[in-house]
Amino acid sequence: MHFFKAGQYFANQGWRHKNIVNDGDYELFIMLSGAAYIRIGSDDYSLHKNDCLLIPPHIRHVGYRDSPDGTVYYWMHFFPSGTVTTSYNVNLAGKPAEIEMPQLFNVTNFERLAILVRQLLDSANDESVSQLTSNYFISSILIELSHQFIGTIQDPHKSSSRFELIKNWIRIHSHEKLTVAQVAAEFQMTPVYLTQLFNEYEGVTTIHFINAVKIKQAQELLLTTNKSVKEIAFDLSFSNEKYFLRVFKQTTSLTPTKFRNSYSKTYLNNIEVDPTIPKPKRH
Repeated sequence: MHFFKAGQYFANQGWRHKNIVNDGDYELFIMLSGAAYIRIGSDDYSLHKNDCLLIPPHIRHVGYRDSPDGTVYYWMHFFPSGTVTTSYNVNLAGKPAEIEMPQLFNVTNFERLAILVRQLLDSANDESVSQLTSNYFISSILIELSHQFIGTIQDPHKSSSRFELIKNWIRIHSHEKLTVAQVAAEFQMTPVYLTQLFNEYEGVTTIHFINAVKIKQAQELLLTTNKSVKEIAFDLSFSNEKYFLRVFKQTTSLTPTKFRNSYSKTYLNNIEVDPTIPKPKRH
């Protein structure tokens, strides 16, 4: 993909997307909070937290309903480097070099996507970084979305559906103070057997997986909120800030503050700050 422009939009109460037609570029909406209501042609889409909407070029789209206060979303425009095929049926028999994704999709593993988006925004707003870097990150975002979409209709895991349920339960309850014994009791098995499952399917211990999930949540909070490190540690039920710092550094090789500062450059806009960005000359 060829990157065009991107940013993070903060909408006030009553905001509606402007009436516009993209000239050859695709637009990707990724919701962080609140709600957005977009009409594409004659189709209405209601977007909420973790929803992703792909808006094709050469078709009019506009907001059809007021958004609530606190609506925040990522937006990014790009040009495809090859042929784009539109289909009303899901076809997973494409070539390995192709991606497939629906027009509207709820992202299941938002932490992975949030990091890629912040890397894109950071590179796009750093004049010392090559355009090739932004092209790489927008391509990576679409590949990740395609991977997650396909994963919802195919089971790419060799592990059992019961084990997948255990992992999803941990993700859902990652803000709680979880212990191996607690998770094992929830699924009526011994802690030893639970850890055997994690060693077999994930190659890690149960507590290592729990902490890894919490750190992914922490990364998302560091990049998408202004919460302090102490507040994030509390939100994720770490016993204390010092333990959180140790686990975070063991997992990422960075402190939370250094991780946040690594992606400090971004383009923030709202209805008052929404300048026109010229199209790249190649298009």
